[in-house]
Amino acid sequence: MDYKYIEQLLERYWECQTTLEEEAILRTFFRQEDVPASLLPYRQLFLEEDAMASEHLGKDFADRMLQLVRQTGQTQAAEEENPSAGLRLAEGYVCKAQRLTVMRRLRPFYRVAGLVALLLGIGSAIQQSFTEEDEASVPQMAEAAHIDSLQHITISSPVEQSAALSPHTSDTLNAQAR
Repeated sequence: MDYKYIEQLLERYWECQTTLEEEAILRTFFRQEDVPASLLPYRQLFLEEDAMASEHLGKDFADRMLQLVRQTGQTQAAEEENPSAGLRLAEGYVCKAQRLTVMRRLRPFYRVAGLVALLLGIGSAIQQSFTEEDEASVPQMAEAAHIDSLQHITISSPVEQSAALSPHTSDTLNAQAR
């Protein structure tokens, strides 16, 4: 038997292009007992889809949900009247409600701000200690440089100073005097 139509439907099914009628054709095909071996891996998928489609909510589901909503509404009203009492749920579990104040909500930000302030303070103290050492050594170095420059200066006559500055001029003066 030729199963090209079923294979085409499967290809369209994987591309999400099948209609509801075509998907029903695939389901009825895979419900059969004699499915070819090449299409057997897909059989379980369609059989499980049928099994899940048969599962429905019970008829009393809506009633049970409405009852839970009413109970929750009543317990919340009781909570508003007496906030120190816990919120009692249907199973008997008690949930203590706590009011969050602005201070409590901002507590993590206060911690971060404190940490940043602490780090900035430590960094400032370290920077100041290094700059104080540098400033203390600057006047000593300036004083030492001043003393060195004074030691190089010698007191002499103006002629000797000019001769020391320009040796060629003194040679010309000596040559003219001869």
